[in-house]
Amino acid sequence: MNISLVNISAGYNGCPVLRNISATLQSGEVICLLGPNGSGKTTLFRSILGLLPSTGKILFDGEEFGTADRRKRSRMLAYVPQAHTPPFPFTGLEVVLSGRTPHIGPFSTPSDIDYRIAMGALETVGAGHHAGRAYTELSGGERQLVLIARALAQQSRFLIMDEPTSHLDYGNQLKITQTVRTLAQTGMGIILTTHTPDQAFLCATRVIALCRGAIIAQGPPAGALTEPVLKAMYGVTIDVVALEDGRRVCTPATAQEAVA
Repeated sequence: MNISLVNISAGYNGCPVLRNISATLQSGEVICLLGPNGSGKTTLFRSILGLLPSTGKILFDGEEFGTADRRKRSRMLAYVPQAHTPPFPFTGLEVVLSGRTPHIGPFSTPSDIDYRIAMGALETVGAGHHAGRAYTELSGGERQLVLIARALAQQSRFLIMDEPTSHLDYGNQLKITQTVRTLAQTGMGIILTTHTPDQAFLCATRVIALCRGAIIAQGPPAGALTEPVLKAMYGVTIDVVALEDGRRVCTPATAQEAVA
């Protein structure tokens, strides 16, 4: 299974934001989308989700996304937003149950199977104990796990995550990153955005680096996230350090080098 982007261009009010973006996401792969604010990350997500008109082609296993009905799209692709606060104090389980909508008829109610799938999704991300808690009373990290569980309950082939670690403390960032790796190992294809290049080294199989609406690097993190690429994206000097065990981390350069 795969999603293919072929020469995708998009923008707002006649102003182009993305230019000729081409990439492919395979099942079991984690693509980390990196780039500064305004580089086109959200625009690309909105294009993939069908929320923003674009030129080029978006293909799911060779079938154009635009030709699939809404229910079929939902079974192919799930979305985890940065943050979500419902207007009513639904329980964690009720929030996750909303992910079953594509599988429930318009005049039907959730079945026992839907409840079992929703509860299983919560347990998969280690959040089963939040099933009966009010979602509005959960912490940021706990809410993010519930949102991921909701996407899993949708039983889609691919998952889009918009800055899933945004506003989370360091411990919860690591938990979400580990959850992403675990989900990919089950065969789910995942594309996520982050402002932290280190997270790409932790969980991504491939990186897409965006700058001014174009791809400036693409490939495995170790090859794509070089110091020149990071400098081009963020305008500061960042050292990429190889650890003894083979892992790589990013560290700021000295004050003089960083602004050079």
